[in-house]
Amino acid sequence: MSIFDSETFVIICVTAMILFKFWSVWTVSKDSKASREGKLIFLGLISGVSVFGIMAKLYISMAMGLS
Repeated sequence: MSIFDSETFVIICVTAMILFKFWSVWTVSKDSKASREGKLIFLGLISGVSVFGIMAKLYISMAMGLS
């Protein structure tokens, strides 16, 4: 059994993707001198989309009987 076949690998990749999204949005908003409210709006949108993606992944895994 390879690490690439496991559910753990998928969770690690999703976590890395979310952290990268947060870092890139924060860096771009900081470099563009966005206001505090603008930064929070972008981070809120990214957080919402990330939570939706994680919940969809968990639902699909549960529906397929993998978790």
